[in-house]
Amino acid sequence: MFELFSLLAVFENLTPMNKDVIMPALDFLWKGLLAIFVVIGLIILAVKCTSFAVKKCEEIKKTREENLAKVRAEQESLIQNEETQN
Repeated sequence: MFELFSLLAVFENLTPMNKDVIMPALDFLWKGLLAIFVVIGLIILAVKCTSFAVKKCEEIKKTREENLAKVRAEQESLIQNEETQN
């Protein structure tokens, strides 16, 4: 039991109210939190950019399919007109 108290006495300067211990810990803490928020922001930005690109590609694909359908309909009507004239 005596040895336990002597071991605890070594860590006497590590009390939570010791300014010499708190300041480096807080310095390390704010840097870590800042890094976490920066990474979260980058992930959000990447997701938004990907979502924007996918929506834009879907719009372009839909427009292309609509235009292709119009062209095919016009071609079919031209073919039908030529057949009726002959």
